[in-house]
Amino acid sequence: MATPSYQDFVSHRTRLNPCLSGLATYLSSKPRNASTTIVIDYPHDGGPPSSPISIAEPSYANLIDGISSATRFIFVEDIGPRLINLLGALLDVDPLFFANHFSTDLRNVELATPPPSAVLPPSVVSERGYLHLHYQQVVSLGPAEALKDAAYSLKSDSNIPRNIRRLPPLSGRQLALARACCSVLVKKIANGSSIGLCLIDPPVRAAIDAPKQGPRKAYPAKHVQGGLEDFGPPSSYSSYINGKDNDLWDNSSMLSSLLHYYRTPPPGFSRQNPTILDVGYYPVRLVLSEWSVYTILISRYFKYYEYSLNDMAHRLHDDDIIDLQRWRRRSKQSQQKLSVLAAFISYWMPQQQHQPWAVVLDDVHHVRQQLKYYSQSLEQIVMVATSMVQLFDSRRSILEAVNVRRLTYIALVFVPLSWVASLFSMSEGYVPGNRNFWVYFATALPLVVVVLLVSAIPYDRVKECLARRWTQFVDAKQGTRRFGDKLTLP
Repeated sequence: MATPSYQDFVSHRTRLNPCLSGLATYLSSKPRNASTTIVIDYPHDGGPPSSPISIAEPSYANLIDGISSATRFIFVEDIGPRLINLLGALLDVDPLFFANHFSTDLRNVELATPPPSAVLPPSVVSERGYLHLHYQQVVSLGPAEALKDAAYSLKSDSNIPRNIRRLPPLSGRQLALARACCSVLVKKIANGSSIGLCLIDPPVRAAIDAPKQGPRKAYPAKHVQGGLEDFGPPSSYSSYINGKDNDLWDNSSMLSSLLHYYRTPPPGFSRQNPTILDVGYYPVRLVLSEWSVYTILISRYFKYYEYSLNDMAHRLHDDDIIDLQRWRRRSKQSQQKLSVLAAFISYWMPQQQHQPWAVVLDDVHHVRQQLKYYSQSLEQIVMVATSMVQLFDSRRSILEAVNVRRLTYIALVFVPLSWVASLFSMSEGYVPGNRNFWVYFATALPLVVVVLLVSAIPYDRVKECLARRWTQFVDAKQGTRRFGDKLTLP
């Protein structure tokens, strides 16, 4: 009997964990791109870490060999289905780890099973020790004019297609939000050593628009700021002029940034017995940088949606209300992701040195408070925008009434003219070109003036004036009658 494959094991687990169904389907597909695997070893004797070594797929069987006296970090960028099967079988990985990295879309529950991050409570996620860092990456798609006909929902060109959502253009530039994930796992192997596995999404280089009908289009994409800010120790000018600090890396790539930072062990790193927080320290710091850029973007769109009565007629439309509701939903989901991350760190912190992670927790709470503030502000601006839409509709009704009044005046001008013309048309002496044609104008024009004057009379004011005069007349008459009665008394 043949040994069941890891894919068979995942299919078997879907009976107990329906959230694995998306992963089970994905494992039967073919990869789009080649994955990148990098290995770094940390010797247990305290020596410097090894240089990053690229591993090809045929050498995966040797990943566990030769690490009896070191802790090995394995970084995999743009993982594909074949590599998931290899690593899952080799390291005996729980399928929920791969499923939470693969499934980031919260689809309609009546159409697809929710991802593990939605169905598993934070306590279960923390107990399993799988660190999943879901975040939003802000990317630029170039000039907005080139994407005016593009779909709202796009996809990345990676092995695991991530959602890319177009945003309203800003200053003629088309920005978008791309979902991304970085997953970290620590496994003990038989010889007592440890392996840290880190799954990384590749940089978003293109946004794919694949409609059901029509050609497939690809739009170039890049990080909105060109890359992430360096949070490492600052370099000095003396080191720069001596050529000791000329190290540059691709800070738009999560993999390149991690390889740079992991040349130095994380704070409190235990080489013999690393924990999940040891392995996940630098990924958490990088993802928090992405969240900071995300909060800046929310602040910019919050300013964009601040309307005034002057530009209301030109800018405010139904799409703005839809966009505001989307931002409100995004803010709440982002707060939830940061809350899960904070709960995970708090769960594992008692087993770790508190100082470095207390600072990270402060950063998490800071970003979460910013998102909470903008979420509340967006809820308020949705109500303001809705009220302004109603005000705009009222103003438009008033303008339409004014236009109807103008049409009424035009009708009042032409009705007397046509009536007089119909009167004089009974005799040939008044037709144009005859001797009595001037009588038409002499009769029609005064009649038009009379009609316009009558239509311009403020009848309500005249009615009030007449009623007031009548009341005064009646009161005066009654007063005269009472005075005459007094005079006739004996």
